[in-house]
Amino acid sequence: MNEDKTKGCEESSIKTLEDNGYCTNESGKNIPDENCCVDEVGEMVQKLVRMFQLFERDQIKVHGFTSSQCYSLLEILKSGSLTMNELSDRMNLDSSTMTRVIDKLVRDELILRERDEADRRIVLVALTEKGKEAALILNSSVNEYYKKITANLPEGTIDEVLRAVSVLIKAFEIANPNCC
Repeated sequence: MNEDKTKGCEESSIKTLEDNGYCTNESGKNIPDENCCVDEVGEMVQKLVRMFQLFERDQIKVHGFTSSQCYSLLEILKSGSLTMNELSDRMNLDSSTMTRVIDKLVRDELILRERDEADRRIVLVALTEKGKEAALILNSSVNEYYKKITANLPEGTIDEVLRAVSVLIKAFEIANPNCC
């Protein structure tokens, strides 16, 4: 990628076709340039990941939970109860990892694990009263943080941010279909 193209991705508010991810082929046609803004997107994603790690430290770990434990509790809070397979799918964790996460929450009396009456092969997980209290506290903490973020977005840009994040998520899913 040449220096001018990188500079165009970073600095220019009025972009040319070349700056918008296109280059010209031998016949003069504009074609997508797969190298456009790779560094910039990579740096932004890395910064976002780092910010999310700090979010987890400040909003989740202070309550004594790992991110997997937190999001498991929140998923079960939303649904009332889930099968282990449903929870594994929602958390994008393999069943053995999900079992280890749930084992610790069962040990701490936050989750109740039961076999389905109709099909004993199916394991259901639900929150105990203690688990519901913990999940509500976590949910409140996470939501308060997101309120701060949305309050600091420029007025009228929430839809634009949601669309951009949705596009980014879709790009991740396409780039790594086994991921999420």
